[in-house]
This record gives sequence, structure tokens and C-alpha cells, in this order.
Amino acid sequence: MRHLNYHPASNFKRVLAFFFDVIPIQFGLYVVSKAVFNVSPIADVLSRPDAYTASLKAKLMIDIGTLVIWILYCIVGEMSSWRGTYGKKMMGLAVRSASHSRLTFGQVLGRNSAKILSVIPCYLGFLAAFVTYGNRAWHDALSGTAVTDRK
Repeated sequence: MRHLNYHPASNFKRVLAFFFDVIPIQFGLYVVSKAVFNVSPIADVLSRPDAYTASLKAKLMIDIGTLVIWILYCIVGEMSSWRGTYGKKMMGLAVRSASHSRLTFGQVLGRNSAKILSVIPCYLGFLAAFVTYGNRAWHDALSGTAVTDRK
């Protein structure tokens, strides 16, 4: 087994950081959906068919909007001196190059673009961080990055 030249972040901290980052985005998009389009993404199958269809469309738009905004937010955060988002900073984490070289824009862009690949198959790419050596998700492995404890 090869030696890691970084200390991998705790998966518990990574999950908390994710929620700190994503929940405000989703809440903001919910408010916009309700205020601008007068549609709530929260409806059940007992609702009128047209209300249920509108609710599903709103939910889909909120999910897509959250993913797009979150990826852009992550790119900006990882290129900053924080080397991560506000959630990662709160949890004492940072995104670094796995080889300990300086994180490049190409790595950040590749890491965050690859998150789409991590999401598509039922979030399996994110769950990989729980079972791989070095706690790396698919998007980390593909871009040569790792989430580490901040020093």
C-alpha cells in the first residue's frame, strides 16, 4: 500500500460541510420558486394533477439550480485563499493537490465538473470517499485533489 502525503479529512466533517453549503442555496431557490413562480416544490400525490406537475417541475429546477450554483460557488471558494467553501472552512477542511503541489485552476475546474459524474449514479461518486484509500471521492481522484484537514 502506498503512503499518503496528506492527512485525509474525516468523512463526517465533509458531510457536514456539504450541508452547510447546500442548505442555504436550496432554501434560497425555494423562496425564489415560491415568490416568483408561485409554485411550491413541496406537494404530494393527493394534490391536483396540475399542482403536482408544477411542483415536480419546481423541484427539478431547484435541484438543477442547486447543483449549478454549488459548483460555481465551489470553484470560487477553492481558488480563494481558503482553498474551499465556507462549509469546509467551518469544519477545518481544505482542498489540496494530492501531490502537495499548488492547486491549479485546471484541477479546480476538473474537480468541480467531475462532481456531475459523482452525482449521476445515485451519488455513488461521493459515497466512494467512505470506502477508498485516502477518503477520495471520484471527482477528487479524477482531478488529482484531496480534501484534507486544514493545518
